[in-house]
Amino acid sequence: MEQFDTILFDLLVKHDCVIIPDFGGFVSKRVSSKIDFDKGIIMPPSKHLLFNRHLTNNDGLLLSAYAERHGVSYIDAEHRLTSLIKKFQKDLIDGKEISFPRIGLLKRSSEGYYTFLQDQSNNLLSDAYGLKDLEFVAVEKTLEEENQAEEIPAIIETKKKPIKPTSKNRKQFIKYAAAACLLPLMLYTFWIPFKSDFFKSGLISSSDFNPFYNKEKGAYLPSGSQYELQNELLQEKNEETNEIANEQLVLDEDLQAEEVQSEAPVTTKAKSPYSKQFIVGCFSVEQNAINFKLKITADGFSPRILSGGELHRVSMGSTYSAAEFNSLIASATEKGYSGWTLKQ
Repeated sequence: MEQFDTILFDLLVKHDCVIIPDFGGFVSKRVSSKIDFDKGIIMPPSKHLLFNRHLTNNDGLLLSAYAERHGVSYIDAEHRLTSLIKKFQKDLIDGKEISFPRIGLLKRSSEGYYTFLQDQSNNLLSDAYGLKDLEFVAVEKTLEEENQAEEIPAIIETKKKPIKPTSKNRKQFIKYAAAACLLPLMLYTFWIPFKSDFFKSGLISSSDFNPFYNKEKGAYLPSGSQYELQNELLQEKNEETNEIANEQLVLDEDLQAEEVQSEAPVTTKAKSPYSKQFIVGCFSVEQNAINFKLKITADGFSPRILSGGELHRVSMGSTYSAAEFNSLIASATEKGYSGWTLKQ
């Protein structure tokens, strides 16, 4: 029982839902940190547990962890858990309480209602590992402090006198203003004669004052018969190129047709698999089915995962005849696997 409680506690820390087959499931929900101003306590985030007796389908999570912890096969672990679950059910029917250390207390009323009380002394949230309740002292405003605040005199605002500019500051301002006006004039005195067409045309446009303006260059096109002659020569050259390309295309198509005719059609008939599958496991969590498949592969089989509805079935592998199917069942039984036959 102690090892079972430890396994159940570790699974509840890592997962949000842990199902005990044919008994019920524990569902957890993350709860944010809380502040109790009356008691002066800051509580860290935690997990809130609920027990749902309708979650009875075996998803393989608890069974796999139990088998790994005890070092037994999947089937032996299932037998041990079944006997332990029957004892839990009998104790609840007799009116006894079941205590899960560090998890909580479970009991059943005479009317058949289940009640679960979580152990608040243990935090199941891994993110809050090591965090404890933090105590603090709430600051309250007393009447004396309020009276002192009222007695504090108001601060009298004083207007600052504007600083009058002196003659020295005025002279410096005039120098800077003159420099700011002369710099653009000196720049354009150099720019307009050397970077524009002022000397050629004798005209100045607004674009001449923009140093980032790029003037478009005129494009010359030949006129008259010379232009038409160039077009005719280019057209004749394109027609010759198209005729050569068409002849090459016809040649390639003829060669491809001869190669297709020379090849004789070969048809192969695929071998269809046998219509039965030997199922050895059913899981609602796909990762558990993958883990079980890896275990079967290590024993020398070629298992498959068949998805159907909400369950993932693990088959021992595909066969192609009734004899191969019976041989596969015999080999699986020798390795300790048991299951049932699925007709497809």
